[in-house]
Amino acid sequence: MALPDIPAAKRAGLRVDLERLAAEGDGWLTPEDRYALKTHGVCTQLQDGVFMVRVRVPGGVAPTEQLRGVGRLAARYAADWLHLTTRQNVELHWVEARHVPLLLADLARIGLSTRSACGHTLRNVMCSEDAGVGLDEPFDCLPDARLVSDAVVARSAELNCQLPSRLNIALGGSPRCREDALVNDLGLVSKVVDGVPGYELWVGGSLGKAPSLAVLLHPFVPRIDALPAVEALIDVFVAHGRFEEPAKARLKVLVQDLGADRSRSLWQAAFDEARRRPHPTPPEVEVLDEADRAAVLTEVPPGGWTAGVRPQRTPGLASVTIDLPLGDTCAAELDLVCDLADRHADGHVTLTRDQNLTFRNVPLAAVATIRAALAERGVHLLGEGRTAQIRACTGASVCALGITDSPGAGRALAGNAALSRNAALRVFASGCPNSCAQHQIGDIGLAGSKVRVGGRTVDGYQVYLGADLARREVGEVVGRVAATDLDAAVTAVVGTWEALRHPGEGLGAFARRLGLDALSAQVQAALEHRWAPGPEPLDEVPVALT
Repeated sequence: MALPDIPAAKRAGLRVDLERLAAEGDGWLTPEDRYALKTHGVCTQLQDGVFMVRVRVPGGVAPTEQLRGVGRLAARYAADWLHLTTRQNVELHWVEARHVPLLLADLARIGLSTRSACGHTLRNVMCSEDAGVGLDEPFDCLPDARLVSDAVVARSAELNCQLPSRLNIALGGSPRCREDALVNDLGLVSKVVDGVPGYELWVGGSLGKAPSLAVLLHPFVPRIDALPAVEALIDVFVAHGRFEEPAKARLKVLVQDLGADRSRSLWQAAFDEARRRPHPTPPEVEVLDEADRAAVLTEVPPGGWTAGVRPQRTPGLASVTIDLPLGDTCAAELDLVCDLADRHADGHVTLTRDQNLTFRNVPLAAVATIRAALAERGVHLLGEGRTAQIRACTGASVCALGITDSPGAGRALAGNAALSRNAALRVFASGCPNSCAQHQIGDIGLAGSKVRVGGRTVDGYQVYLGADLARREVGEVVGRVAATDLDAAVTAVVGTWEALRHPGEGLGAFARRLGLDALSAQVQAALEHRWAPGPEPLDEVPVALT
């Protein structure tokens, strides 16, 4: 399929005839039409005549009636498959071309939108799952995430024609959120200064083929100015980004082109201007006192506290996370989840950044009931299923950019004995180098590729190790392996870590201390000709990747 002229499509206004799509299917679509569909959240699949439709869930929180509705629509239009993303969105696949406009209309009727979920748009605005209830969160930033999303998406008809590339935004105040801020275009880290809630701003983070960690843009912006701060960054991006060079147009490239100081200067001037414009007043939020941890921990849920049952600030309440392997679910399973949220939580479900589902405000006495109801369907709370934490994109099963079957790799590794012994290890598998599963920040990262191993070119994975965001380090390629030998490679990596780690030492820190070359040599000794050290040499890159 020919590549679209994206700047030309934007200059033409990104118009697409949805009525004709419903009447005739997709045979008439030009590459530019297919790009324009992305701004409606509609992406071409690998297979002809069907599409992926991505549903926006700003902040990741949805009432159960909406999720039930999405489940019904997935059963009707999308082969009863819902895929949760690392951006807290929901994807429906296998939607027939003629059904796409019907699905968009049905989603609108239940209060959900796909607008700006794909393409060079403001993608989802993510929010900490623990905002407002977690012991580490200073205030609830969900209202700000929704305010930013609503305000910017309201301008999408104009803005999507102007943005040089996509924007990902994340809000939250926990240590996990501080790490997320480093790998997003804009990270807003919740904090309180002299009793005033606001945000530390980080800009220019991104993974993909050329990972870059964010730089500090401003140490503190009061939350009343959060929307002007975001608008100012967008103004700078539109004014100075590489609009005519989509492949080099990410915000991280602009920050690198300008330098950190010039980026701050341009943003400050745009921020001063944006603050003079009228904006909606953010909803009031409570600045939270330091949690009384002793009071919180005097109560214990059935089975104790775990990764899937975490204490909230209010004694007697818990956040409960359901483990959805590879982020996949179906309508019946989602109905059960919504029933449990209505009966035992607050009538809402949070889509997590790890492709799982979380209930908030669960009384401790209800934890056992939730656990038992899920177990009847073979579903477990996070950390209780004795399977590894494996994150995967949809890969070559449906994605037009996919090279390998990353979900298949995830399923194959789910029963890996070494990972089962260390269920907290995170394996992130992307079906191509674009890092939809964020493979550069997993304990073990896998990027699908055509690899040359043992004199043969096969479907396989570049293996990334050494990620440690606390030290501002992303994973690096230590070797490459055929997909059929992935289990053995992972076993060798984890076993070496088990044998030589220091007390409390994570896999990323261990790999850096031992040396990435040394760890790669150990895997090669274990696998012999089935492992090749380092990244693919430039003169051996298979034609499929060039």
